[in-house]
Amino acid sequence: MGTSETTVSRDEPVALANATLALRLVSASLPHLAGLCHAVRVRASARYPVAAIGATGLMLVNPRVFAGAPLPDLAFVVAHELLHLALDTFGRGGGSDPHLVNVAHDYVINDILSVELGREVPFGGLIRHGARRESLEALVAELARGGDPGACWSVGRKKTRRRAKAPKSAITEQLERLGLLPPQPDGFASDADEPSATGDTLSAAEEAALEPHLGPKERSAVRDRVRREAVRSVSLKELRDHLDRHCGPGRGADAGATEALVEAVATAYRPPWQLAVQRWLDAVAPGPRSFARPSRRGADRADGVVLPGRTREGWALHVVLDTSGSMLNTLPHVLGLLAAFCEGAGVTRVHVLQCDAGVTADDWLDPAELAAYRVTGFGGSDMGPALDALAEDPEVSAVLVLTDGFIAHPAAEPPYAVLWGIVDGHPGFSPPYGTVVQVKT
Repeated sequence: MGTSETTVSRDEPVALANATLALRLVSASLPHLAGLCHAVRVRASARYPVAAIGATGLMLVNPRVFAGAPLPDLAFVVAHELLHLALDTFGRGGGSDPHLVNVAHDYVINDILSVELGREVPFGGLIRHGARRESLEALVAELARGGDPGACWSVGRKKTRRRAKAPKSAITEQLERLGLLPPQPDGFASDADEPSATGDTLSAAEEAALEPHLGPKERSAVRDRVRREAVRSVSLKELRDHLDRHCGPGRGADAGATEALVEAVATAYRPPWQLAVQRWLDAVAPGPRSFARPSRRGADRADGVVLPGRTREGWALHVVLDTSGSMLNTLPHVLGLLAAFCEGAGVTRVHVLQCDAGVTADDWLDPAELAAYRVTGFGGSDMGPALDALAEDPEVSAVLVLTDGFIAHPAAEPPYAVLWGIVDGHPGFSPPYGTVVQVKT
């Protein structure tokens, strides 16, 4: 074992202990990240200059850096990696270059933490003042135009340098020709223990290689748990900001304030409605037909013909739109947001049934057309006709109902999944089936 390997091995226990202390400090300083602090799994690795994180919560820390750096700096780094999970760096990139998405969020996260923690960005981290107010998409586009954005952390990364090798002697060359010595490359040798990664996010393949004991099913379950904690952390951050704005940095001590705070925390534990709708779309999304997955709907055919099933690529989303009078002012905003959701979930066509007391429109649209879609009706409030009409189509597997909740609906559960998007409406809406999400505009 070489000297550098011995040093890394000796540093690992200290580095892992310091990483644990850093997580505890983050829990105390940024309590909305406490759940993520408990969800991540920490390992030591010299591959990354300072630290890195994967979508399932696997965090790598550089042994040399974490064994010797000040604890407040390590807490900044750990919080940075956790915010990659909270801000969904792994899911928000779409078709963009993952490295550019990583770097764009590095700028945003470091700007957030420098303000939240009142500290300068350590370890030569990327700095862009005001990045926390910029959109990820705009930053990615700017980075794509500007060339290589560089590495997330520069301290801990050695500059590329090569060591000149001494010229070979005549005896060495003769021994190589005879096969008695392995051939040595001419020119230069690179520094062997230089960290090789430029970003600070792990790919799915890297995580799988580092934790081969986790199969695809277990890894998916771990990622789902981390996602829930990430959503919860965002909710708690919004709650804390709201209380700071309206109550100041102090907290009231009367019973009424305490009861209100408990209710607010319980509410904050529900995912933000945008994420909830997106997750539902991801969960129910079918795909185009493929004989690799036979259809279950044709199992009762007497002719024995096997129908193709669905793969998960482009698909159609069925939407029931409540066009009662109380929805007049909110529908344009919700339809614009729905267009963005459809793009992210791979929806290629949207089937919209407008309904007040009956079906007033039945249209097939491209997702981009939703933002300028013309809504008619604004009469009664009975979603039954639209839901019953969709129940007659055996291809319908999921329906999104956008309503304020002051409606009539079928008592019997339809033969498809239902998501009730309650738009600025009835807080006590509780149907006997389906999933309810409160949509705040």
